[in-house]
Amino acid sequence: IAQASNGKECIQFIDDGLIPDILLLDVSMPNGMHGYEVAQQIQKRNLPIKVIAVSVLDDLEAIKAMIRCGARGFVYKGDNFIGIEAIIQTVYEGGESYPKEIGYTEEEIQVIRETPIPWLEKLMPKEWEVAELIMNEHTQKEVSKKLGISEALVSKRMRSLLKKTKAKSNIGLSNFFRRIGLRK
Repeated sequence: IAQASNGKECIQFIDDGLIPDILLLDVSMPNGMHGYEVAQQIQKRNLPIKVIAVSVLDDLEAIKAMIRCGARGFVYKGDNFIGIEAIIQTVYEGGESYPKEIGYTEEEIQVIRETPIPWLEKLMPKEWEVAELIMNEHTQKEVSKKLGISEALVSKRMRSLLKKTKAKSNIGLSNFFRRIGLRK
């Protein structure tokens, strides 16, 4: 049993040879690497780690994203981990466990696993730079100056961000990232 304080430390433990059977993984973690990224790393490396996502988030986009990243379970922190032992046992034995209220069938979960999520998989680092500045209430003109790029390029990256997240405005973009745990 081990505990990492952030995503980078979790990956470092894995790199150092600590390969747990079950990983309880918080979706929102400090210091730059969130749970989505950790789960994606585990999935890309084809490691035999069974991930159970743990979160205060109840947004379906966050749950779908963790399923897409390979999570086999999802537990709300707000439930005080009621039934966590049963969830861990189910996942350990090869099953899956998600909140009953989401009501996904096995077929729907399979579709989620196979369907790319644009904001999760196609958000470019340069778009993320723009998003972070916009979410910190910088105007597009200020973003342009801070990044040393034209306002037209900032506008182009914003349009791409809005399309990938299905947000309609800067406020919508900020709210979206907050709902999925990538923004406090």
